[in-house]
Amino acid sequence: MKTLHHGNRRSRGNRCTSRLSCYTHHMKQLGVDIVAVARIRALGDRYGDRFLNRVYSPSELATCNRPDRWQCLAGRWAAKEAVIKLLRPGDAPALRDVQIVPGPEGAPIAVIRGIPWFNCSLSISHERDYAVAVAMVALGEYGSTYESGDS
Repeated sequence: MKTLHHGNRRSRGNRCTSRLSCYTHHMKQLGVDIVAVARIRALGDRYGDRFLNRVYSPSELATCNRPDRWQCLAGRWAAKEAVIKLLRPGDAPALRDVQIVPGPEGAPIAVIRGIPWFNCSLSISHERDYAVAVAMVALGEYGSTYESGDS
């Protein structure tokens, strides 16, 4: 466990207590993932609905029911992985427990075990061969406005 220095104080390890918490309170957290679209397509072709239903929710599958289906699913895979990288290892959910849904204005929102994580900013991009996602939480913005009861 590495020692963190903050001013004249020394603290050991992670002090986050929220279930949707990050590694440290001292900086912005960033999770990034990139995936080859061909990898997701190959898993879908090989395992079919068994794979799709194990990783994606019905709403995610419906959202990606379009001509660029595999790019869309790969983008959601990358977003799930990027979000998981923000969480403590002991709190890391299964891919199926992280849903990437369109928010009120269309931007993607992470929903973890049924709780919307509004304070996690997500960006997803894809092209023919690759999909990439970035997830970010800023200092002091752990959990969600939904979870904390804020409006």
